[in-house]
Amino acid sequence: MENNINQKPTKIFALGGIEEIGKNMYAVQQDDEIFIVDCGIKFADENELFGVNSIICPFDYLVENKDKIKGLIVTHGHEDHIGGIPYLLKTVSIPKIYAAKLPLGLVKKKLKEHDNLLQHTFEEINDNSIIKTKNFTIEFFRVCHSIPDAFGVYFKTVNGKIVTAGDFRFDFSTKGDESDIQKMARIGSENVDVLLCESTNAETEGFSVSEKYIIEVIEKIINKAKGRILVSTFASNLGRIEEIIEIAIKNNRKITIMGRSIDTNISISIKSGFLNVSKDVFFPIREIDNYPDNEVLILSTGSQGEEMAGLSQIANGKHPWVTLKKTDTLIMSSNPIPGNFESVEKLINKLYHKRIKIYTNSGEQKLHSSGHATETEQQLLFKLINPMYLVPIHGEYKMLKKLRDNAVNSGMARNNVVIIKNGQILELLNGKLTLSKDAIDIYDVYVDGNSINSFSSGLLKCRKILSQDGLFNVTIVIDRKNKRIVENPILINRGCLYAKNYSGLIIKMTHMIKDEIQQEMNNSNRIITNNDIRLISERIIQTLVWRNKKKKPIVRVTVFDKD
Repeated sequence: MENNINQKPTKIFALGGIEEIGKNMYAVQQDDEIFIVDCGIKFADENELFGVNSIICPFDYLVENKDKIKGLIVTHGHEDHIGGIPYLLKTVSIPKIYAAKLPLGLVKKKLKEHDNLLQHTFEEINDNSIIKTKNFTIEFFRVCHSIPDAFGVYFKTVNGKIVTAGDFRFDFSTKGDESDIQKMARIGSENVDVLLCESTNAETEGFSVSEKYIIEVIEKIINKAKGRILVSTFASNLGRIEEIIEIAIKNNRKITIMGRSIDTNISISIKSGFLNVSKDVFFPIREIDNYPDNEVLILSTGSQGEEMAGLSQIANGKHPWVTLKKTDTLIMSSNPIPGNFESVEKLINKLYHKRIKIYTNSGEQKLHSSGHATETEQQLLFKLINPMYLVPIHGEYKMLKKLRDNAVNSGMARNNVVIIKNGQILELLNGKLTLSKDAIDIYDVYVDGNSINSFSSGLLKCRKILSQDGLFNVTIVIDRKNKRIVENPILINRGCLYAKNYSGLIIKMTHMIKDEIQQEMNNSNRIITNNDIRLISERIIQTLVWRNKKKKPIVRVTVFDKD
């Protein structure tokens, strides 16, 4: 490559996805052109972020450089890669969205749920697609993942060649969804400068179990089951869901679906041609009693113990159509994701109380295999792509570091593995990668329903207190002129005290607030303020509630002046 001292560097940066699991969003910029790769969400911890559905990346930099954006490339259809797209499109104009057939269908379905977002330009890509602009030539290569139609992206720029593999694994027994090793090797022969590689499973040694083996185990269980079968797995694991549907059909079982996300994914998979089945094999869950037990298979979400999911409703005896029978068989084809272990264990224990047959993933019986590359699979990618530099992405910090170790163990120079943070900018200039002094301001953007909010930490703290300690609303009518409280304060509590059991305490607080405010008015030469009344009410309520319930509720005081 010819050197040019006036040449501008190619910038590589992440707006999300580094030192975290979720909200993957990366970008490559050359001068006046930016290509974005993915725009995902991270699911919010409901124990910490009350009222927040999910978290997305900040789009400030993209808004500031909106005229430079040439397109959004979608590597595959999982929520942590496409869930933020509607909010991105509400914020900044994207000239074109590039995706393969299945993820494009999933994106369009998502955009239908938001007003006026389908009025964008889409381009379906495949193994042979090439995008050419002034500064970029972009190619794609197929990768194996837990959802069909997943691709890696290959950028050619004046400063060098950049590859991001997206989410991938190597499984040589899948049906038509293998990683394109030949194309990876061809790309690797072209002197790749930078590889962005996911690190999610960097701590897992060896090769992961083939999906073919997982399906064989599930098929054996289904073949011998006599009653109804429930299969719970990730709605995003569309490849496995398609295989389970085919097994059910071979066993003359009709299929019913519990879970909007699975229903949506199956519908799009059929429409996209990945699942070739008749709609006649499905029936509505409300009709389950119309079929013999040995002809029913239920596909369900809820494998992570989600309270409102169908599986939890069944376990709690609250599902309107399904009541468990001792002859039922449940296959849990998943692993708890970090943070969900306790809720999954509670769910499984409740289901065991129903005395049904339950199969879970274990060392002896593999019912789940990750869609993310393990240590050896990552090292295979390093050998195929053969990059000069490696940038670990898509993982917590310990995973990023472990990926670096995996690269070093496969022969890569430690100094050429560059661990960055969200917002830091890497500059590739004439084949040399350096960290820029400039950086992009990064913060969490919270999604509440379909709205984007920049909640303050104070508001989130209030929501947490409300969930744990409750709220007291105090209404007081005061006659300041004559220095008297017109009537007893009205106290209403939510989520703090059960009024029927604590009526005496509430009456006591009411009289103490009235008496102390009255005393303050009688003994003071100044006019009592609303803040004085608030502080008195808050102190009395919080002191007495703490003594009796060890709670510290939020106290809201409304003062009305008598005319």
